[in-house]
Amino acid sequence: MKLIKSKFTPLKLLELAGFDQQKLLALSQTNNKPMWDEEAIRKNTLVNVIVPAARLTKDPTFALHLGQRSQPSHFGIFGFAMQSCSNLIQVLHLLLRYHPLIVSEEIRWEICELEGKVAVRCTLNVGSPEQKRLMAELAFSNFFATTKYLIGKPLTASELQLNYSKPDYYRSYRKYFPVTLKFDQPYNQILVSNETLNLPVRTANPAGHVIFQQQCEEMLRELNRIENTSAAVRRLLIQSAGNFLNIDEVAEKLHVSKSTLGRRLESESNSFRTIIDEVKNLLAQKYLTSTDLTVADVAHLVDYTDTASFRRAFLRWNKMTPAKFRETN
Repeated sequence: MKLIKSKFTPLKLLELAGFDQQKLLALSQTNNKPMWDEEAIRKNTLVNVIVPAARLTKDPTFALHLGQRSQPSHFGIFGFAMQSCSNLIQVLHLLLRYHPLIVSEEIRWEICELEGKVAVRCTLNVGSPEQKRLMAELAFSNFFATTKYLIGKPLTASELQLNYSKPDYYRSYRKYFPVTLKFDQPYNQILVSNETLNLPVRTANPAGHVIFQQQCEEMLRELNRIENTSAAVRRLLIQSAGNFLNIDEVAEKLHVSKSTLGRRLESESNSFRTIIDEVKNLLAQKYLTSTDLTVADVAHLVDYTDTASFRRAFLRWNKMTPAKFRETN
């Protein structure tokens, strides 16, 4: 039986805000061509439509407001699992493991120990600077709204650090983020204390949590079975762009051994090396055509420390240099 990952999708979130899916998908295209292939547009829908949606509303705080719209109950089994957690740290660990079931694939959450604090870090792997800013606003607005719902009061955090410059409407952030704000930081992250993360969830249900977590685990396994191995590897590599996963890390995330991963890729007439080159080429092409980044900057973003090596690889992939590709596209 095919399990549905969730009744709630990124497009459903936009529908809650009154937007029509087909209209937004149409707006996510440029020059009458999709920004990605059709499958990728539907997998990474939110990052592609959030800018058109924000511009349609003419409201600079659109993403902040949108983040308040979703509640745990929208996320199906995962939402029930969150509400049954004992405390916030259990919620976060649940999110880290099962986020492919319910959140946009271009958003990745991490927990990092940092100078006596815990950093809840949000990494955005694809998109323009404007897309990344809006996605960060959406993600953190939803994070604060969700934690408030779970513990019954606003989250106490020492500060919210954002890796972009202060927008003109930054004063509106106070309504959504009741913490100290710092812009132009290395990461997008919330700093909280261990005491805060140990706050109890008001709907905790330890017995129910075991059942809901088992169901989440079944859904995660089914998700990995439904998707062929090459597509799953490609998805994980796109998510980790800028800090690409190696084959051991990809195998771990797919809950298989390195040798099993290799055999499955071989059965699909593919290899890890081929897929990572495809992903790097896809991202390099996008950076070259949609940004003003230098070739050296693009090389760095796709994990080449040597610009000359990147140029040779790009020429092998596309039969033309990066400069020529940018000129003709």
